Amino acid sequence: MKGLVCLLLLSGTLCLSYISRSMEDSVRMRSVNSRSMEDSVRMRSVNSRSMEDSLRMNRSMEDSLRMRSVNSRSMEDSVRMSQQLRSEDGRQNPPQADTSRTEALTDSTQYCHLFFTDIHAALRELTATVTEQRVDIRELTTTVTEQRVNIRALETRLRDAEKADEQQTFILEELNKKHDEISSLGEVTSSQVEELRKENRDREIAFSASLLQSGSGSIGPSTTDITLVYRNVFTNIGNAYNPVTGIFTAPLKGVYVFKFSVYAHGNKPNLASAHIIKNEQYVVMAHAQQSQGTLNSSKGVVLILEVGDVVFVRLWPSSRIEDNENNHNTFSGYMLFPLR
Repeated sequence: MKGLVCLLLLSGTLCLSYISRSMEDSVRMRSVNSRSMEDSVRMRSVNSRSMEDSLRMNRSMEDSLRMRSVNSRSMEDSVRMSQQLRSEDGRQNPPQADTSRTEALTDSTQYCHLFFTDIHAALRELTATVTEQRVDIRELTTTVTEQRVNIRALETRLRDAEKADEQQTFILEELNKKHDEISSLGEVTSSQVEELRKENRDREIAFSASLLQSGSGSIGPSTTDITLVYRNVFTNIGNAYNPVTGIFTAPLKGVYVFKFSVYAHGNKPNLASAHIIKNEQYVVMAHAQQSQGTLNSSKGVVLILEVGDVVFVRLWPSSRIEDNENNHNTFSGYMLFPLR
């Protein structure tokens, strides 16, 4: 599960990185387009200025032409005045035509009219072109402004994406640290578990045995205590019980559980009584007595034992117990948990 979370976070980080790079490329492209549009605006502005300069020059030329037109008109007026004077003089004197001079003045007047007409047409065309250029410049300026606003918005989004990417990277690093810590803890835990298993194998202590290995028989009565030896061993994990002596010796300090039972049968009064002994100290007693028939009793106890402490079962004087293949008389014990 932790590996899946790390994988999801890594994929999320890669996606954010890809989106951030795409946004960076888009910002660069828009910046390039904006620069090219700004260059175009500058070129058009330069062209507009040059056209305005040309328009100014044309206006100056128009003023000059107007001055020439005025001069030409004044010349025409002079010619008319001269012609009138000559006509009046011709009435008094015989006419002497100066046709060449009159034709020259007429041609000059026609040329001036044609020149002024062409200049006015060129000026109107230049004015219209300058007006169109100004409109285009305004539109380009508006477009550049919009592009700048879009670029700022993209830069803001890019910064936000970079911050999110940094946060995702930080979270991923923290998860990797946690993963490493968990992995190291897992290694430590595995080694500790192995050590505990080894210790538990050493602490696996349990035994159970019955009185007779085979057949049937009885023990007692006697005038003294008898240490019972349970020879038919069912279980002896840890080999702490000795089937030759009937004594259990504690290999480790800990808490132990012990149980035993006594059984007898007869047609006359009988007594079956035995004790659990710890280091020659009486602990608990199982006791049964009746005039005839079957009698049995059992007891259990929990003891704290030090290393080397011994526990066994001792038959009380004047007591008699019997056993057969049914294993009525048993002695069992096991370590509940160790102590330090």
